[in-house]
Amino acid sequence: MAPTIRPFPLGVSDARPYAVVIFLTRHRPFMRSNSRRRHRRSSVKQQIVALEQALEQAQHLLHQDDLTPLLNRRGFRRACDQWADGDVKDASACCVMVDLDGFKAINDRHGHPVGDAALIHFATTLRRHMRPTDTIARLGGDEFALILSNCSGSDARKMLERLRGALAVTPLPASDSTVFLRFSAGIAERHGDESLAQALERADAALLDAKRQSKATVSLGVPPARSVDGATANACGQQIASACTPTNADSREGD
Repeated sequence: MAPTIRPFPLGVSDARPYAVVIFLTRHRPFMRSNSRRRHRRSSVKQQIVALEQALEQAQHLLHQDDLTPLLNRRGFRRACDQWADGDVKDASACCVMVDLDGFKAINDRHGHPVGDAALIHFATTLRRHMRPTDTIARLGGDEFALILSNCSGSDARKMLERLRGALAVTPLPASDSTVFLRFSAGIAERHGDESLAQALERADAALLDAKRQSKATVSLGVPPARSVDGATANACGQQIASACTPTNADSREGD
């Protein structure tokens, strides 16, 4: 489209009109197009931010337990991998396996809604009495796993005793009574070049020992042997996923 040219008099009676206003009509579509591009860029940026936030939320839900404020089994496995991939050769840590006592009886007597409330109450209390840097997960059912960095076996036992005391003074209200939650636990202090998988296996064995002794017991795992043959060490290193998911969990369910 050609530009529109129209004379415009200055309004001075004794002067000849000489001013001309040129309306650059062909530039108007360009200005509108430029504005639309800026709007599209802004819209795309907003969409990218929204997608990044949605992805972050999806990642969080993928590794978060759907009932309690803890990691789930997948999240715990990822935490194990991250811990093992870090510079942890000389890092001290304790692995703890925890199992609620009499959980099946709670479900049978009060129903599954109270059972779910019991799991939430225990997990919330557990999280509140551990440190922010501690890794805590619900592996499934009434079984929980912890990785306590820079922590000795005696320190871990003290933490669990504080947890036991907190549960004793905050029972869970039910329709016809109150429910006192108790637990058994196994502790394994990581030694030297021992892998996290091996320490988790020892903690699981200590938990089994605690359940055999009596309910509401905390057992400290037997220290690892000084030497382990190469085949056994390699097998343990390859089983970190199963160590994060103890194979004896089914045999304890409902204890």
